[in-house]
Amino acid sequence: MVKKQRMPKRNQSDKYSRNSGRILLGSMILVLVVLGVRFSYVAVAKEVKGHKLDKAAQLIYQSQNEVQAKRGEIFDSVGNVLAENSSTYTAAAVLDKTQNDADGKPAYVKPSQDKKVAKQLAGVLGGKPAEYKKVLANARKQDLNQVQFGQHGLKMDVTTYKKVKALKIPGIIFTPGTSRFYPNGKFASDLVGMTSEKVNDKTGKQTLTGMMGLEQAYNKQLTGKNGVKTTSVDDGDLAVSKHNQPAENGYDIYTTLNTKLQTTLEKKMDALDDDMKPKSAIAVVMDTKTGNIVATTQRPTFNATTRKGVGTYWNNELASTTFEPGSVMKGITLAAAIDTDNWNGDATYQSGTLKIGDRAVTDWNNGEGWGEITYARGIAESSNVAMALTEQKMGADTWEKYIHRFRFLKSTDSGLNGEAAGTMQFKYPIEQANTAFGQAISITPLQMMQAYSAIAGNGEELKPHVVEKIVDPNTKKVVYQAKREVVAKPIKASTAKATREQLEDVIYSEYGLGKMYAIPGVKTTGKSGTAQVATSTGYSAPGDNTHEIHSWMGMAPAKNPRYLMYVVTKEPQRNTANIATDMSDVFVSVMQQALQMSEDDNKVVVSADQEVKIPTVVGGSTAEAKREVTAANLTPIVMGDGKTVKSQSPIGGQKSLVGQRVFLNTGHDIAVPDMGGWAKSDVLAWAKLADINVVIKGDGFVSTQSILPDTKLADGYHDITVEFKEPKTN
Repeated sequence: MVKKQRMPKRNQSDKYSRNSGRILLGSMILVLVVLGVRFSYVAVAKEVKGHKLDKAAQLIYQSQNEVQAKRGEIFDSVGNVLAENSSTYTAAAVLDKTQNDADGKPAYVKPSQDKKVAKQLAGVLGGKPAEYKKVLANARKQDLNQVQFGQHGLKMDVTTYKKVKALKIPGIIFTPGTSRFYPNGKFASDLVGMTSEKVNDKTGKQTLTGMMGLEQAYNKQLTGKNGVKTTSVDDGDLAVSKHNQPAENGYDIYTTLNTKLQTTLEKKMDALDDDMKPKSAIAVVMDTKTGNIVATTQRPTFNATTRKGVGTYWNNELASTTFEPGSVMKGITLAAAIDTDNWNGDATYQSGTLKIGDRAVTDWNNGEGWGEITYARGIAESSNVAMALTEQKMGADTWEKYIHRFRFLKSTDSGLNGEAAGTMQFKYPIEQANTAFGQAISITPLQMMQAYSAIAGNGEELKPHVVEKIVDPNTKKVVYQAKREVVAKPIKASTAKATREQLEDVIYSEYGLGKMYAIPGVKTTGKSGTAQVATSTGYSAPGDNTHEIHSWMGMAPAKNPRYLMYVVTKEPQRNTANIATDMSDVFVSVMQQALQMSEDDNKVVVSADQEVKIPTVVGGSTAEAKREVTAANLTPIVMGDGKTVKSQSPIGGQKSLVGQRVFLNTGHDIAVPDMGGWAKSDVLAWAKLADINVVIKGDGFVSTQSILPDTKLADGYHDITVEFKEPKTN
């Protein structure tokens, strides 16, 4: 029997090796196939895990920079600048001895130059040379590489910067920045407000942020939105423009202020403040036909550019500070009583003291009164007892209803931050009586102005406006236009008239306490007020002028008031004998100017040969547009009779010479104007807005036109021929 031979182990091993090789080869082929497919996909799609490779590659060669949006400007009602952006520079001295300029010369301040440099800088920036020298010496002791000079050289304007730069001091460097500039100094500062500079921790860039007044209330609109600027080292990179995002500049805010009237008010309030040194004071002027606040200021005040006068605590007296108004409230009580048939000026009462429960209402002369007098004399004498009795005749429920009808105890929605609503104590009979003469109720000046607008405006109570319009400089359109807004009708027109007539006794009656508020040549009406200051232990002592709030609310002309003015002086600390003199000087002077103003007084202040900024009026009312263009010392040409401006030429924001025509297209019922004397540019601008073909003949100025003036284009006219001739010369 022959035994089978075993296969050598080597052959079996080879078999395993071959199988392993096949598996490895197959795996490699599979991997290569997968990779090949993947690479092919990437090559075609140019995408990995949702990321576009071509875009990633471009970004390697591209860089992006944030484009800072320009903060919007703040103007008066017609375009005079109240707040604008300004380039600033901060000076510093380089002390690092390793610093050299491009020519290898020292670019630092040498110790041996300290005396000379200090003298040069002090000559431009102010202060004493010793101050600068001390700063440099202290910085070297601390081994600093560079140092600033405190307030000196901080946020210099362009003029000062150029003066310092002209000194060519080696080692003096400048850091540019942006700040807010308020060209008029102390000028409605409490209303306009101011900004602060904030640095973004991520970008290190500085931005302006509103911190009070309109700057704060409209900070979002004023700030705008930053853009993006993309650059590439590859000149042929067409994708760069796709990444660019233009900055959207902040909106421009036009206040309701009249610059000329505001200037007068500031001067008069300075005089009052200097003489009496009150703890605070405020004056407000309202246009009774529109509700616009045309002038307002308060004391203390500040310069928003230099920050001079800004303390650690600041209140906006116009809207956010409440106080008990005192006897000015009697005008409101009077109106409510007349409206409810509870007033008879000829009826009599016993003045002096009125017992209400276990409490008493007393007249201001220590409760002595003037015996039995008429209610008409009581209002002239500002009798508290007269008003308390009047409140009792009306009844507490009726009186409370009128307090709410006049819209006390609620915000006027002026748009200013932190506007207060006021408070009232009205539970007990003594409190109900007290509110009738201005105690136990607190108000803001804006609330009182709003309430008295019903007395001045024949029963229609107007919302006070501090913003005239808001303009988007990016689209050249008006995005908000203030309109006359009747918020309530608390009293009848006949009541308003009767109230004004009764209040004339305050000025013209032999017993009136407001004789000094008479305006020469103009019948005036109004109400004075004196309120004791409420404390934790009760009210201040009667007759202590330094702890009282003194006020005057006046209207003129009395028959049909054009302006309403409120002056409030809180706790004057000296010369209290001058209270009526100083306050009446503010009222009479400002109201006289207001009543005498013409349209020429409501214009942008320019010289005859100066360029002016064309206002943006697209989207606003036609009447306001015409007024504003005129105020800008330009000539408005209204096209059609529409209520809103649809387009304009030239567009807003451009510069123009004084007197240039500005075409305002209302888009409705356009007629052909008289073009006599027009230049070609004017004819072409009008024709483009009117969408009509124009045939030009000759040169010079318009002498004839083929379509007569006042012809309506709606009648089917599509073409107009205009002939020009050169003016004759001698």
